[in-house]
Amino acid sequence: MKNPQVSIIIPVYNAGGRLVECLNTLVQQTLRDIEFILVIDCPTDGSDKIAQAYAQQDDRITLVYNTENLHIGKSRNRGLEVARGEYIGFSDHDDYRELDMYEQMYDYAQNKHADIVISRPAVKREGCIELWHVPDIEVSQFKEYALMDLMGRGNGERDVSVFCNIHNVIYRRDLIMSNHIQFVDTRFIAPEDVLFNIETILCADTVVYLNRPFYYHLMLESSEGHSSSYSGWEKRGEGMNYLYQLLRQKHVFELYASSFYNQVTKQFLNSLLGVLYQGQSMKNFWKAYRILKSYSFTKPAFKQYKPDVTPRSWLKNKVRALFALLLTH
Repeated sequence: MKNPQVSIIIPVYNAGGRLVECLNTLVQQTLRDIEFILVIDCPTDGSDKIAQAYAQQDDRITLVYNTENLHIGKSRNRGLEVARGEYIGFSDHDDYRELDMYEQMYDYAQNKHADIVISRPAVKREGCIELWHVPDIEVSQFKEYALMDLMGRGNGERDVSVFCNIHNVIYRRDLIMSNHIQFVDTRFIAPEDVLFNIETILCADTVVYLNRPFYYHLMLESSEGHSSSYSGWEKRGEGMNYLYQLLRQKHVFELYASSFYNQVTKQFLNSLLGVLYQGQSMKNFWKAYRILKSYSFTKPAFKQYKPDVTPRSWLKNKVRALFALLLTH
């Protein structure tokens, strides 16, 4: 059989009833030449049974079973091992999308001869849909704009990168495979989406933007992305170290040093403040401080620190400024 036009990889853990809407908006896609790879990551709520029922009704669905809970990063890598599509996309198990998403994005990729197509980011928070703004950028300059935004976590224009998610994107499979790109192990490193997007965009020749929202990413307090573990200093410290080593390996660190330092200051300040907000002991705070400070890039990052654009109280700004001062010495 010929390879499908698009493969979609969906790690499945404890999605509950939201998995049904997710799968309905996948199997009903107007693009029919598509495969769905559901990586069953040892769920305990019956999500595996829902996945099995859908697979019995649609032979485009492949089930991959983890023998242990690998979390989302390594589960996506298992999906990459079996994906056959010309392009690859990713979905979380509790999100949904427009039914013409992959047909429109695949056609756009073909027309533009693109390695990567990014559609307009959209999130659903407390029942309301938020469309993220992306300014009009010349096609020839879009790759660099996206990289700067990702490297600097908004790079002073906003508190987070507008391109921080992978769900509203399709990637040419050959780009991923020929450059041996994988997701980091999210049991130890975060944020995996940002790191994956930086690495793929760095390797791509043509990155294009399709100004239409297709994918609706649910912002749930119960999701892994909102957990204290995911945003904690251990994973964020290792995430920034991974990015630092990647930029050095690609010989592009000097090009992106300023933006990289912006991200380091945001990630490390948020992580340290998280230790305090979660009511952890001062012993844990000083442990986090010492380890984050030990990275070779921490001191130069905080020497160029400037407060970001997020409005905060006078006290919170003073606390952040104090932590930034501590991390420069």
